[in-house]
Amino acid sequence: MGKEKTGSYNPLPIVPIVLVGANVNGKPNYMPIGFVGGVDNTPPIIMISSTPHYTTKGIIENGTFSINIPSSDQVIETDYCGLVTGRTTDKSKIFTTFYGELKTAPMIEECPITCECKYLDKVKLSMGIHTLYFGKVHQVYANDKTFDITKVNPMVLSHGEYRTIGESESLGKSYRIGWSYKGAIHRGPKSFIRGPQYIEKEEFQVIGIEDIGKEQNRNHLQIWAKYRELIREVPNRDVSYTLGINMFTNEMSEKGENRMVVGNVISKVEDIPEGLVLVTIPAQKYAVFTHIGKWENFIMGTIQYIYGEWLPNNKKYERVRLAPVFAWYDERFEQNSDNSEFDYYIPIQEKS
Repeated sequence: MGKEKTGSYNPLPIVPIVLVGANVNGKPNYMPIGFVGGVDNTPPIIMISSTPHYTTKGIIENGTFSINIPSSDQVIETDYCGLVTGRTTDKSKIFTTFYGELKTAPMIEECPITCECKYLDKVKLSMGIHTLYFGKVHQVYANDKTFDITKVNPMVLSHGEYRTIGESESLGKSYRIGWSYKGAIHRGPKSFIRGPQYIEKEEFQVIGIEDIGKEQNRNHLQIWAKYRELIREVPNRDVSYTLGINMFTNEMSEKGENRMVVGNVISKVEDIPEGLVLVTIPAQKYAVFTHIGKWENFIMGTIQYIYGEWLPNNKKYERVRLAPVFAWYDERFEQNSDNSEFDYYIPIQEKS
């Protein structure tokens, strides 16, 4: 027969992904579902299967819901909807919502195919934890009435990975790629992390003080105190934020050292006062993460996530070796506050 036993899968090894929408407390909410399928065609009845969710609450309350077929272009937003709950995250801002003839079934403008459904019934399975929700398809809305699959460009879920249908290109891991959504906030050890956002910066110059040595031997409080003392009278600098830059060479890396520069971006260099240095940061693309929480949790929270999870599992980008990394501190930063925020810039390039 030429086939091998692979064990049982649920959902099946390859399934389509849809976004189910419902209004909850007057706001649209969406959740990704792989358990979806047609039940009958006269009348047209569709079924979704889900554990109790914030969205399923809205299905019962309004008696309506929507099925939205996202394209591969919406993979990040789709996955993000499954990472966060509408109880704490307003998902109505992720997409552009519109309503059809039923008035209360929110649909996603960005999705190439959407349909509004009238809720009919639900069945709680005697075995397992899922409930089946049945709906009558009231109307289907499409960008292209021919439903050309090459124009729809849908995605499927295969062994925990989103893939395109045509040449089966990987789009990213489920329950992971959604953290790339620009508004994403997720919990790290003792902190919250937002991002990444991808930013390209032109070359710029920074004036400040430097410290060369091993991170574990560095007295950060002393460095920052010296920076504030020496930088005070320097003109032409942007005082709205301060950068903490780590710079590297092969020789430093072999010794476990780096060059730390704390300073401000300067638009025009007139002279460099004694005790200060001028450094040039080349043009570069960055992945920018926001650390939310006390500074003391930065290493075990945000840094641990970035270098322990995000970079090793990123199929598109890698860090540019020896390129400077830096932290951006502005008015959001309060060192000992749980509400403090600052941004961390990592130089990246596409993997070859």
